[in-house]
Amino acid sequence: MRSTCCLLLALALSTAGAGCGDAEDDGPGATMPCYPPDPAEADGDPEALYAASDVPRFDFRVHDETWRYLQEKEGALAEEYVEAEACYRGRSLGLVGLRMKGGYGTLEMCFEEPLRFPCPKLSMKVKLDKYVDGKRFFRQKRLNLHSMIRDRTKLHERLAYGLYRDMGVAAPRSAWATVHVNGEPLGLFAMVEDVDGRFTDNHFPEDPDGNLYEAAWPTSDDPGYYADKIETNEEDATHERIVAFAEDLASTEGAERLAALSRWMDVEELQRYMAVDDAILNWDGITTFYVDEKGSAANHNYFVYEAPSSGKFHVVPWDMDNTLSVWSFRFFGTVPHWTEKPEDCNAKIPVQEGHAHVRAPGCDVLFSALREDIEGYRSAVRKLLEGPFREGLLEEQVDRYAALIRPSVAEDRLGPTLPTWNEDVASLRGELSEMRRRMERLLDETAPGD
Repeated sequence: MRSTCCLLLALALSTAGAGCGDAEDDGPGATMPCYPPDPAEADGDPEALYAASDVPRFDFRVHDETWRYLQEKEGALAEEYVEAEACYRGRSLGLVGLRMKGGYGTLEMCFEEPLRFPCPKLSMKVKLDKYVDGKRFFRQKRLNLHSMIRDRTKLHERLAYGLYRDMGVAAPRSAWATVHVNGEPLGLFAMVEDVDGRFTDNHFPEDPDGNLYEAAWPTSDDPGYYADKIETNEEDATHERIVAFAEDLASTEGAERLAALSRWMDVEELQRYMAVDDAILNWDGITTFYVDEKGSAANHNYFVYEAPSSGKFHVVPWDMDNTLSVWSFRFFGTVPHWTEKPEDCNAKIPVQEGHAHVRAPGCDVLFSALREDIEGYRSAVRKLLEGPFREGLLEEQVDRYAALIRPSVAEDRLGPTLPTWNEDVASLRGELSEMRRRMERLLDETAPGD
């Protein structure tokens, strides 16, 4: 990487006299015009925003002192919105809320001492209606701009989310954008659809107004656990159904537990989810139960949506930085596959070179239920290998998306050099065949015995 820590980003930014907008002069610190808004963008089709036919530009104008504060540890970790004047493709979006965002690996770790990984730029979240009630942008209230600092190819989110959707799983849409703050270029970001009430409207149009939870796994009978994780209907939700879901799983075993799971989830949809999750090597998703200091284990990087009419719960994937990489998957240690139940479910398994520990996913009640229909899972894997993950299709997508973002990568002063990025894209392309072979081996390993 050309920059090795977040401090360099702060030092590089000079905000004096900057504007926002789009212009031919893209030089550092240049003042950019921002033209009147395009009224059609407020109610535009979200699909058009994520069409990925080009790489649009966002400009934000933030008070100099406020911008410096946002990049410091206290301001970044607070994740509090500040006022920003925003432009998209040179058209004003007016006053919006802007803040830094991320989890441990993409935000907190950036301020640790000593710094283990470089953080040349931080992810940001835009809240359109923070200061203007009812403001929308392509029918959205929020927008995520992910820095992709853990994705060396800058392609993982677009490719991975696309595979989930191609397999009939609701997943965020993703494309790319370049970002300028006070005239200074911050480079290329992933533009990712927020998982909120607008997401459920778009992806569950016949059942849009249910409860949405962030990282709430059905293993607790405490309504307070789910109340802390609710993202929609915060004032009205009682959490009775998800508590009943958890109790149903906990009180059953074997085939009866699978029947319980079927009462609460679309099992075939979940099997398709797991086929994609396995294929993209998602070692930081729903199968990863990190052990905390108190000895409790929990997974993350997903949402759970309760569709009110059908009564079914749906898992929505999140955070694809650490997917589609054979190299990073090797740091996950010797965790058994979720289809296996180890002898010792209390064992803490070291991962990430000993920096973290996890529990085996095969000990979880939901995965133990899903394991009862292993042939359904194997059918989903075959469908994936014969469909969106088949030989040549993903390679074509890699080539097409790489060609689209290559000019932006070349201009990104805070990203990898173009030769380094080209090598990483070539490695991803070459590893896809290895990922397919792994899934074929998994089919053999999960086949019923003679």
